[in-house]
Amino acid sequence: MIELILSRHGETLENQQHILQGQLPGTLSPLGIAQAKKLAEALQDEIIDSVVSSDLARSYDTAMAAAKPHGLTPHPTPLLREMDWGIYTGKQLDDVDWLNLPPSVESLDTLFQRAIDFIDYLKKNFPGQRVLAIGHGAFNRAIIAYLEGKKATDMIDLPIMENTSCIRFTINEKKQIV
Repeated sequence: MIELILSRHGETLENQQHILQGQLPGTLSPLGIAQAKKLAEALQDEIIDSVVSSDLARSYDTAMAAAKPHGLTPHPTPLLREMDWGIYTGKQLDDVDWLNLPPSVESLDTLFQRAIDFIDYLKKNFPGQRVLAIGHGAFNRAIIAYLEGKKATDMIDLPIMENTSCIRFTINEKKQIV
């Protein structure tokens, strides 16, 4: 069994401009840095065995802040990276037609499969642990959809997590339990 605390990185300068960062590193804004510190404070009295994060700077920097009070170093993984927005990378969020994504954009099915792969990664590498995972808006929706037994297209209707908010899951070998 794994206890998963899923969170999203702190606000970035690009978030402030509603820019799709995709797999660009991103830079935490002053508010994002404060959010990361607040996340660390909120979790400082909890037992956390491991911290896992996307290998993109905005998530890793948030994870570093959250891991520090626990004396941990985050485990970066590309599995937790944000959706690859292809030609939309660097453009405004309002420009995206979710149901008609061009070939350069990571498909919802591929994103969903990566969420499954991420959960399998947790099961293999962090069994029996309480894990804090710092990811991204779109990718976290894929994780949530999978853990809640939904389909890939269902993630479109899920709200994007607020920066540094947390949602908790208990994951056992056969079934995911919220």
